[in-house]
Amino acid sequence: MKRKILIIGSTSGIMTSCINELLKRNYQIFASYNNKENLKNFSPKIRKNKNLTFFKLNFLDSDEKITKTLKDLKIEVDIIINAVGGSFGVKDYSFDIKDWVKLLELNILKHIFINNIFIKKMIKKKFGRILFFSTSAVEDKNASIAYSTSKAFLENYVIKSANIFGKYNILTNCIKTSVIAAKNNNWYKASVQKPDFVKDFAKKYLSVERLGTGDDLVKFINLIISDENNFMNGSIVKIDGGLKF
Repeated sequence: MKRKILIIGSTSGIMTSCINELLKRNYQIFASYNNKENLKNFSPKIRKNKNLTFFKLNFLDSDEKITKTLKDLKIEVDIIINAVGGSFGVKDYSFDIKDWVKLLELNILKHIFINNIFIKKMIKKKFGRILFFSTSAVEDKNASIAYSTSKAFLENYVIKSANIFGKYNILTNCIKTSVIAAKNNNWYKASVQKPDFVKDFAKKYLSVERLGTGDDLVKFINLIISDENNFMNGSIVKIDGGLKF
């Protein structure tokens, strides 16, 4: 059976590494993007693959518009990878509640909304794999409070929803990362523009003494969303290079 994957946020650096590997495993992939320019991070060969369909999705759109976009695809989803997230420029404590709402929406609430569209059908099929990404910022006292709070919400959702849906063979898990240098993100840019700074930072804060890449996560992502995973559920798994703090 060819499993169908919905990737929300396919142009994140981690996913640009992951999609190539997933295509080798004969998945049918539906991958969202917000900025069409970022599709250039994929080779023409990948973009033209018959098992890959890119579609535009803006998390700031209304729930109605998002629902219509997904329903127009007419897909039956077996696996959902939720890869949209970030601080989106909100670094300091904000007294504007709109900033808090925005980060909750973009880091977890929209993901829950999209998952809910497909979970009932997963229950009927008695199969589903749902993957989220969190960050070491949840425990970092110096990290953006609005960002880290939204990711803490995400982690709690993973644990609780796994408990609810596990009996239907819907396994929900989360990968917690630290410093990943992947295309489009700030660490990737820093590794090009300030290589000495990045090298010193990695040596000081990561026990492996190097930044992570999307390729460091690909094999584990392949395993956690596959039929080979039958028992891992509700886990928040650290793949962070061994943080020293």
